[in-house]
Amino acid sequence: LPTARHSSGHRLFVSAFMLASTVICDDTYSNKSWSIVAQGMFQLRETNQMEREMRQYLEWELDIEPVTWKDFEEMIRKDFAGHGLCPTYILPSTSK
Repeated sequence: LPTARHSSGHRLFVSAFMLASTVICDDTYSNKSWSIVAQGMFQLRETNQMEREMRQYLEWELDIEPVTWKDFEEMIRKDFAGHGLCPTYILPSTSK
């Protein structure tokens, strides 16, 4: 996330969690509540900005195609069936 350089990983985690929650859940936290969930690390203004930046970075494409999800799930199941280091995943790029 280019705009997050020199930023804490907390900003990226909370931003990603906010968007994932928005996509997955019909009734999710408000941005004000996310400030509380983040234990007061960010003010409301910051959580609003973090959400905007993440959405812009993802070009507002918040859904994943079923075939991409299926392929990713198969990789996870195969790679974590045994023991060892965590693998690195490279997903196919989209048309954009």
